[in-house]
Amino acid sequence: GRLHNIKQGVERRNDVIVPSGEKFYFNDYCAPYTKSNGYEMGPIVNYVSSQKLGYGGGICQVSTTLFMACLQADLSIVERHNHAARIDYVDDGLDAAVVYGSQDFRFQNNTSYPIKISAVNDEAEESVTVSLYGTKENNNTVEITTENSDPNTCKTYRSVYDEAGNLLRTEEVGYSQY
Repeated sequence: GRLHNIKQGVERRNDVIVPSGEKFYFNDYCAPYTKSNGYEMGPIVNYVSSQKLGYGGGICQVSTTLFMACLQADLSIVERHNHAARIDYVDDGLDAAVVYGSQDFRFQNNTSYPIKISAVNDEAEESVTVSLYGTKENNNTVEITTENSDPNTCKTYRSVYDEAGNLLRTEEVGYSQY
């Protein structure tokens, strides 16, 4: 079910255009995570009860991959939640959990031009790739770092450098508690 759900998320998000200044809401494209909406049972980490399987389980790998692409593209992160427990496909602080009705992943296109989200699911490799296409406005580079202040918390930072390597800004883009 997990691989089926990942494929559903990739297909629903592929080729989405986000106009300049607009916000993208992950759940608007992928939710609700129900059988009638094409999802299967899969493992979930943000479970409310003792249930560890649910419809749409695995969809968070898609939202997480989009989160990582948005960080690298220096897009504004509007809403992001970590999972209830650590996950094994990204480092602490780099996950983006989604739960229909309570947790969403949202970003804003803070560029002057539209961007296109391209998503690909490689079933053989069990991987998801997200690419963001738009008009390049500068030659800045982005570095993402995480800092575990104790065994159960993690802060995620984004540092942006100009083409000469000068630090333009460092900002906290996520706080995770597991």
